Amino acid sequence: MANLVFIGSHLGYPMDRTPLGGGAMVGLELAKRWGVLAGRRGVRLVLLGSGPESPLPNPLPLAGEGRVRVPEYVQLPEAGGDPRLTKLSELDYARFCREFEAATTAWVLERRAELPPAETTVVVNDISESPDVERLSRAGYRVVSVWHVDVVEFFNRIYLGGVFRPELWTRAYARLARWGLEGGTPDVLRLVFDKQRRAVRWSDLMVLPSRQMADTVARCYDGDSGAPLAPRTLVLPWGGLGEACDEPAAAAEAARLRAHYQLKPETAVVMTLSRISPEKGLHLLLEGLRLLEDAPFGRGLDVAAFVCGEPAFMRGEAYARRVRRAADRLRRFRAFFPGYLDKTTKPAYFKLADLFVSPSVHESYGLTVVEGLQAGLPVLASDHYGVAETLRPDYGRTVRYDDAALRPRRLAEALGELLSDRPALRRMGARAKEAAQGMDFGATAERLLEAALPARTAR
Repeated sequence: MANLVFIGSHLGYPMDRTPLGGGAMVGLELAKRWGVLAGRRGVRLVLLGSGPESPLPNPLPLAGEGRVRVPEYVQLPEAGGDPRLTKLSELDYARFCREFEAATTAWVLERRAELPPAETTVVVNDISESPDVERLSRAGYRVVSVWHVDVVEFFNRIYLGGVFRPELWTRAYARLARWGLEGGTPDVLRLVFDKQRRAVRWSDLMVLPSRQMADTVARCYDGDSGAPLAPRTLVLPWGGLGEACDEPAAAAEAARLRAHYQLKPETAVVMTLSRISPEKGLHLLLEGLRLLEDAPFGRGLDVAAFVCGEPAFMRGEAYARRVRRAADRLRRFRAFFPGYLDKTTKPAYFKLADLFVSPSVHESYGLTVVEGLQAGLPVLASDHYGVAETLRPDYGRTVRYDDAALRPRRLAEALGELLSDRPALRRMGARAKEAAQGMDFGATAERLLEAALPARTAR
């Protein structure tokens, strides 16, 4: 019997009220779908997470329940995850990652008799929070790493300003490792550089959500990664996590919201949906709207912006204050902060909007971009990872971010062009909804399960 151990530090938290981000949401959805698929295929599925609640639906819809093993959920460390997970600082989060790494690695290795390495695949959901993949691989386990963030590129853009290409940093760190000096670096940096380097070296399969991300990883690690990267790399765009909604109820709630926010028929509504975190570039959107207020192509517009989401962990609270200050500088346009949108409130805000905006400085894929498309909204996005593989000119636009100083102005110009022609926006929205029908997360989850289960490849 094949075994699948799925390890995700953010599993086990109620995602309807815990803003942990896209990687956590993908992990939750994979757990739910694999819980059904694995049972039907006779695969034993074990989920390891740090949260207090099983991510599996109850009851789990398994066919032939008497003949299959019901998936298991194990909370690690046994004392449980920090209930304030979203409030942790960088150093606190680093300690959490190390505790989860130690607990999950020990849990798997102590169960080699019931989870034989030759019959077991370990799938890790993200890199910094993963178990010790080298120890698991050396013990004979097939390791599949699911990448939601290229943490080196993220660190490079957000903390180092993106001045140098990420391969410069990975090569410098590899040199330290060859000299035996990496142990002297702070643990936060080892979580960024060393854990990612080990994930590349010891993963039998790396699953990445975009070709651009795969190309960056290849530039950073080819030649210093053990077995060649290309045969061990699978690019799988996630698709959308949007669910079918009660259309009449969503339309009625959208009408109520329009009255509540005092939106006129001529008011153009732009919406963004994400954690409030520095990499999301929300301040750039608001700075772009401020420029649009005084621009010739914006003087006849009435715009309301909805910044939907809650502050992220680590630097989210400080960044939220910066975003609020940017909103306060608007003079004619208005900005609203409705907070975290759960699956019951989200459809109404999508119906309220004319345009979805993703102004991220760094984004590995862009789940909410696809959600916007699924809701029938045209999308304006920065040229982050994945968007080139998702958007087309007939239902989306991208803004170049190569010059940091020009980002707000370029956003303002694109916003002015799109919002000045509402009928064209509606036509783009119809094409967006049609295109999103082919962006099916369920099919992606099934393909990933199939790719995870084959026998161990030779190294």
